[in-house]
Amino acid sequence: MMAKRIVIGLIAATLLAGLMGCTRNTSKEEMRKYNMQAYQEGNKEAETQGRGRNGQFLDTMQKIFKDMNIQLTNETFTEDAAGNMSYQYRINNDSSQIITVYIFNDELTRVNGMKHMYGTDGTKNTAKANNMIIGYKDAALVYTSGGTKKDQYTDQVKKVGLEVLKNVPHRSYNKPK
Repeated sequence: MMAKRIVIGLIAATLLAGLMGCTRNTSKEEMRKYNMQAYQEGNKEAETQGRGRNGQFLDTMQKIFKDMNIQLTNETFTEDAAGNMSYQYRINNDSSQIITVYIFNDELTRVNGMKHMYGTDGTKNTAKANNMIIGYKDAALVYTSGGTKKDQYTDQVKKVGLEVLKNVPHRSYNKPK
């Protein structure tokens, strides 16, 4: 009877130690995610190995705009639950001049998404801001300008918008058939 209690005690202690180790590892991994360490490590790995899905496109876009004397600053990135992505920049660090590039899962999603967000493809002007929308396949580029500097970069963006979008790695057109 005593031996049985000792064996049960050892098994319980082993299980408890195993659970503590798993919990500790899980906690460490969750902390890495929370403080964005895992995200930053993944980005660093993608950069060093050249595997970043849109890294080359983003570099090309920066160069195309730079050739038009437009510096894209303050990059932000979002991705929705369906995998549609957007990159947003200020033009020359001016918050009234914005470039947003949307990359959707397919062309129909782009058309519907742009209509939902902006009400149209093409140009959408309001009292406070103007939006010039350029669409190509599953991607769209939107130039938003507002305040006293409305349309300050419209001509430059019109010239390079389609060229920028042609450099997007279009997911819906690269899928195996």
